[in-house]
Amino acid sequence: MPRYMHDVPTALRYDEAGRVINDYLMSEGFSYETVGTEMAWKKGVGAVTVPQFIKAMPGDGVVHVEAWVSKIAVIPGVYAGEQGLDGVWGWAVKSVLRKRVEELERRLATGVPIAAGPPSGVAAVPASPALQVAPGWYADPAGRHQSRWWDGTAWTANVADNGATSTDPM
Repeated sequence: MPRYMHDVPTALRYDEAGRVINDYLMSEGFSYETVGTEMAWKKGVGAVTVPQFIKAMPGDGVVHVEAWVSKIAVIPGVYAGEQGLDGVWGWAVKSVLRKRVEELERRLATGVPIAAGPPSGVAAVPASPALQVAPGWYADPAGRHQSRWWDGTAWTANVADNGATSTDPM
């Protein structure tokens, strides 16, 4: 089964949606890290638990959400294949992940900005200061290009498509 994908309409600004994503997934024990060739939220290492993955990319008025579980953990940290949230195999893990995805989507769809604290100024999924993501090219969270440069603090205007670089402000 392919990974779960859904576009969630939201009234949240890009940075607000990023904070909702960060706060909720970190509270659920997920960490934001490189998974294969993409950045995603991950929980579990495969030794005892089937790894769960969520990718949430805010855009203008919508957040693209993807979710999947590892098909098999060859050894802890090494995964072979992926599967979506449907199907019988791994139903227990999938049902837990499905509830988390539904809660994340509910929080994003309500369109209620976070009231506490000043705006972070970081318009990116890695908005939490506790979360450190190395500078590099990652999938464009705005979805307009194949990749966008993350400078370690914020998304930049530098983008790339099919190996050609250009600029496109967030």
